[in-house]
Amino acid sequence: MLKRLDISSKNKDWLRLFLIVFSLIICCLLLLVRISGLELIGITPNWLLMWLVIWSVKRNLWQSIVAAICLGLIWDSLTGFFPSHILGLIIVSLFTSNVYKNKYVKEDVISLTLIVFAMAIMNETIIALQYSIQTQIPLIDIWLNYQKNSLTSAIISSLWTPLIYYPLDYILKPLPFEKK
Repeated sequence: MLKRLDISSKNKDWLRLFLIVFSLIICCLLLLVRISGLELIGITPNWLLMWLVIWSVKRNLWQSIVAAICLGLIWDSLTGFFPSHILGLIIVSLFTSNVYKNKYVKEDVISLTLIVFAMAIMNETIIALQYSIQTQIPLIDIWLNYQKNSLTSAIISSLWTPLIYYPLDYILKPLPFEKK
């Protein structure tokens, strides 16, 4: 009887790992698809950024950084290698994994939407810095485009965060072998 309980708990862990990978695949597909009503002035939500924020608030720093590197590589492989999304996502994971260490910030949807808003602006800032350092595009064009992109991306990503948060809240809780 005891062995049977252990097998079922292992199956639950495998099911949760499968659902985590499946949620990542869905977020990657949503990056590629333009659904009417999901975009604002041609900018869609940062699905992988939202997933990373939800993941990072429940994990320690190293797990967040590894997830950020993996998501950055996936995002770069889907969209192109320049500008790299790895650096922005690593910085987002650094800030996000440390934000809930403070006892004054509670884990709820409103605080997560505010964190996604701030992290989307930070991610777009890093991308704009990469463009301004490594390209010959005039700086005025980069920074005017940055203002539009960062604010729009932050607004639309924070609005769609509850849609991602509620289904993933249970799935992304740390597994027994991932305790902090």
